[in-house]
Amino acid sequence: MSITPGFRHDSKFVVMALRRDSDTKGADYIAAGAQSLAMLTKGLAVDPYQSEQITRDLDTGEQGGEKVIHAGEMMTLTIPVEIAGSGDASSAAAYSAILQTAMRDEKTDVANEVSHNRVLNASEEQDGTFYFYWEGMYHILLAGKSSLTVAGKINELGYLTFEVKGIYGDTIEGLPPQPDFSGFQDPLPLSNSNTKFTLDAQALNLYEYELADNHNVEHDEGTEQNQVFIESWSEEGKFIIESPALSTFDPFALMRTSTLVPFTFTHGVANGEVFEQSSSGIQILTVKPTAIKGKQAWDCGFRVIKGHHSIIKTS
Repeated sequence: MSITPGFRHDSKFVVMALRRDSDTKGADYIAAGAQSLAMLTKGLAVDPYQSEQITRDLDTGEQGGEKVIHAGEMMTLTIPVEIAGSGDASSAAAYSAILQTAMRDEKTDVANEVSHNRVLNASEEQDGTFYFYWEGMYHILLAGKSSLTVAGKINELGYLTFEVKGIYGDTIEGLPPQPDFSGFQDPLPLSNSNTKFTLDAQALNLYEYELADNHNVEHDEGTEQNQVFIESWSEEGKFIIESPALSTFDPFALMRTSTLVPFTFTHGVANGEVFEQSSSGIQILTVKPTAIKGKQAWDCGFRVIKGHHSIIKTS
């Protein structure tokens, strides 16, 4: 009788590699020699196998269940990464590679700043190979693209959560490499001294922030190619702020007139620790009253409007 080893549920990590110009799209870039990068995560999870189940419904004169045929094999990874800078204002953060699978580029054309702008040309989108190591086995995801959610609450750590979808590569046994997390910086909690939020250039007292890409990630398989692409998106989020005087901030007036306003969420102060997300034009969709420690607050839902796509920067 074979006894399953006593593997630990929390013995897991993920490594990835972006597609290089020399790689065949959708292949295993790590097996092909691309340098793998370990992602320092919390709450890493895998949905190891999804498929379209084809029922044959054969006319056999018998009743009961039949075998199904699996097609369109996919895999999903959930990869939460702490919000932090890179440690060096002019260098990309250690999570830059996975950020590029979420329809963003990496630019260093401004001194002491790395920006990640939305990629609008599908041919320029990046994808990656991901190896999810779970004690004793690897789950391999190919052609992976992701949808990003940035979120944080005051006096807690903030997270970049990537939902990565890709083609099922394999599940195999294997010994783990030694992951190198040295590029990741210690995070800072969201706080009065570490975090700022402005709307239409007005500083507001922020308690909670969230912005999701809402990428519609699709599997596209034909006789000549098997790939994953992002069909559409609509960035939406919310912020909870202490209610200021209406003369300072009137969310109802902005909502009723469909006025577009810029916002900036900045976390970190010193060079090398700053993370920033901003947009030049968001529309407030909903305003709900709430209370924070007995104080009146606004819970505002918003949408980033096309042409004003959010930009992520580290500096």
